Amino acid sequence: MHTRSLRLRLALTYAAMALLTALILGGILLAVLGNYYSNAEDDYLRASAELVAADPPSLTTTQALAVWTQAAAMTTDTRVRVYGPAGTLLADSGSPDDLDARDLFGEFEGHGYGRHADDHRLPDPLGGGLFGSSGDARSDRSLTLTLSDGASVNLSEAPASGREALTSAALAWLLAAALAVGLAALAGYLVAARIARPVVALTRASDRMAEGDLGARAPVAGGDEVGRLAQSFNGMASRVETTVTSLRRFVADAAHEIGTPLTALQADLELAERKATSDDERRLVDQALAQTDRLARLSDNLLQLSRLEANEPAGAPQPADLTAVAREAADGIASRAEQAGIDLRLAIADVPLPVAVERTRLQTVLGNLLDNAVKFTAEGGRVTLGVHPEAGTVVVTVADTGVGIPADEQSGVFGRFHRARNVSAYPGNGLGLAIVKAVVERSGGTVSFTSSETGTAFRVTFPRA
Repeated sequence: MHTRSLRLRLALTYAAMALLTALILGGILLAVLGNYYSNAEDDYLRASAELVAADPPSLTTTQALAVWTQAAAMTTDTRVRVYGPAGTLLADSGSPDDLDARDLFGEFEGHGYGRHADDHRLPDPLGGGLFGSSGDARSDRSLTLTLSDGASVNLSEAPASGREALTSAALAWLLAAALAVGLAALAGYLVAARIARPVVALTRASDRMAEGDLGARAPVAGGDEVGRLAQSFNGMASRVETTVTSLRRFVADAAHEIGTPLTALQADLELAERKATSDDERRLVDQALAQTDRLARLSDNLLQLSRLEANEPAGAPQPADLTAVAREAADGIASRAEQAGIDLRLAIADVPLPVAVERTRLQTVLGNLLDNAVKFTAEGGRVTLGVHPEAGTVVVTVADTGVGIPADEQSGVFGRFHRARNVSAYPGNGLGLAIVKAVVERSGGTVSFTSSETGTAFRVTFPRA
């Protein structure tokens, strides 16, 4: 798929919007959960501190203080440290995960601490609910409680299962975000495909018109903006078809109708030439005959070009041997080249090279190219006709040592009635190369040229049959 297509861009837009929404919602969710669990851990530490403060350590021996510290740690599920008034560490329960309450029940029961253990219930460190399950993780938060005698008790390493819950929530959010982005991209692609379908159909219709199919029309689906665009296009196409068809019919009819009076005029002028009694009369009649001959060629070219542009086949598209047609064209121009003192050289392959082009159209192409080459080459010059196979095609080259085409006029050389300023004195009507281009392109081939002051070389390719 092209990276600039409407379907791809709309799908990416939908996916980006879904991703942005997921990022915002996920960020807010994780921030709220993180704050909730942090507050829950602080509440747990405060409740634990209240429980510890209810039975402060009043024992004087180190062993009893250690036992009390461990019992407090087991009761609160935290790490308990006791510091003296000077800040000296007096006892440390160690990590709650390393303590066993069964070792303490017999030793500490007479000190009164166990009475309160049954009277107090600590809150769930996660506040309960869907994510209130406990785990093995420990919080890095701590709380210090100062006692009345100047000593202090520090509580830390409280349960921190909220981190596991946050991790689970983050993974669930990532999965949901990926699913949302994928569904959004799919929805965007499907919506864009539905929107682009009539646009693609309209594009195809316009491409067909550009290729010469004036009957191409776009399907009209619905009454939305695209539907109205298709209606406008079809209306425009109908008017263009009517106008172009009328013009082509006019040109064809005019060229056809001109032929009859031209033929009669030529016959009368030839009769007048035979009956002329002076050189001036013969000169004037010869000039008139030359002009009628020019008009006849112009009429034939206009009729042929009109048929080509209307895409009317000149005959059945049977494969033709290009080497044979090239030799026939060379034979037809050889006498004229010899009379003009031009060296005609052939470089034609010795094997048949069939191409899927009607024979008369091949004759038209080669005839026009060779006619121009001989016409624009001075006496003593050279014209070369070559035909050879090349990568699935057959290449025709016509090169001359003639006057060349000025660089600033080469872009319009295939236009109708185009004649370069350096050939205005030569006979012609400027339609030959336009016909060559039309024939070659409608046959699936290509035509190009190079030109300088030392001559011009045309290169034509036809697909092999």
